[in-house]
Amino acid sequence: MKFVKAIVFHKRNWPKANEFLYKCNYISINFPIKNKKTNFFSLNKFNILSVYEQDYANGNNDLFMWCSDLLKNRYNTKIDKLELITMPKILGYAFNPVSFMFCYSKEKIVCTILKVNNTFSENHYYINHTSESVQNYNIEKLFHVSPFLPREGNYKIKYNNSKNSINFNIDYYNDDNKNILETYIKGNKTIIKNNFTVLKYAFTSLYLITRVIYLIHLQAVKLFFKKIKFYKKPEQNINKIT
Repeated sequence: MKFVKAIVFHKRNWPKANEFLYKCNYISINFPIKNKKTNFFSLNKFNILSVYEQDYANGNNDLFMWCSDLLKNRYNTKIDKLELITMPKILGYAFNPVSFMFCYSKEKIVCTILKVNNTFSENHYYINHTSESVQNYNIEKLFHVSPFLPREGNYKIKYNNSKNSINFNIDYYNDDNKNILETYIKGNKTIIKNNFTVLKYAFTSLYLITRVIYLIHLQAVKLFFKKIKFYKKPEQNINKIT
């Protein structure tokens, strides 16, 4: 298990400019998990820091098996390792706009799965079957996230995920192929050495999450006063895995 000290950046280009940058703490876990001996972190159990596999596996209790079956059935691809990069729950609470799942076969990435959540307790999985650690791809936007963006459009994605760092760019383009929003998440991965590090990370993360929630609401107020169009949430698509 590793900690990821990340920077998150958002820049709106149209119809009016607006941008912000903030720090976030993520955690990187490899499945099947081997070491479960951290006092302040638990898998599928309540703790100061915790991760529940069913939150990422569409309600299933075994994330690795869910991803394995999904890729086998869709692409006839076998995986032997899965890396989850996410914000863990802190005392049972989680704020997780997007989580990343990197599926490996013989140390090579064969698939990337993004799980996106909105504030309406909805989620969507975007799957990209790939064979490169550095990857560029486009996906259709099928999930409502922000009330200041329509559901229609496309994401252009570029990422580089290694043992020591992650750099993930997600840019949103509307139906006219205009670059509306630029975002990225990047950070360095640090091996957890002791329980004190876990405890320190938990308290730091609690502060950062509180600050991020405040900043997100502040940006929403700014967009409102800039008279950015407000989009009512549409009914979610039936197919949540695309």
